[in-house]
Amino acid sequence: MPAFTEELQEKLNKKEIVFGGCCITGNAPTHHCNKCKKDFGYLTTDMELATTGFNFSLGGYFGGYHSLSIAKAETGAVATYTPPLSVSYMQSIEKQLSTEEWLEFVHGLYRCYIPDWKKHYIDPGILDGTQWGLEITFIDRKPLKCNGSNMFPPHWKKFLKVINKLGLPDIE
Repeated sequence: MPAFTEELQEKLNKKEIVFGGCCITGNAPTHHCNKCKKDFGYLTTDMELATTGFNFSLGGYFGGYHSLSIAKAETGAVATYTPPLSVSYMQSIEKQLSTEEWLEFVHGLYRCYIPDWKKHYIDPGILDGTQWGLEITFIDRKPLKCNGSNMFPPHWKKFLKVINKLGLPDIE
């Protein structure tokens, strides 16, 4: 229980904070958005361990699409980066990830709160621009899929940093 003060009461009145409750469970949310009123940040350990693949594309009509596919292997994973067709001088790049690199990558993904993302992020006011698609596959459940057109989920920049830490060409 928090120490109740005038400052705490003022923050509650302004709806700057939300109490999480008095019962702590293994899968309680760790965060709350005061703007959209949504709880997020659930424990993702089971999802991380069950993750077997990652497929991501980002680009647009004029510049082409970057794509990154990562498949879990017995020891680590294999990452394949494919550059946009407009970058004719560059070939696809394959990189072996160690088990530690794979686990760090997957953990980083879930620290971007991907399970809490909406399925679609679409800005109908823009016809051309940037489109993206993401699919994460698992051992024992349906894939997690989401996409967007000129609109991005929360923690998007953090998500791109996680991808770009792999040592492959940056996707932006």
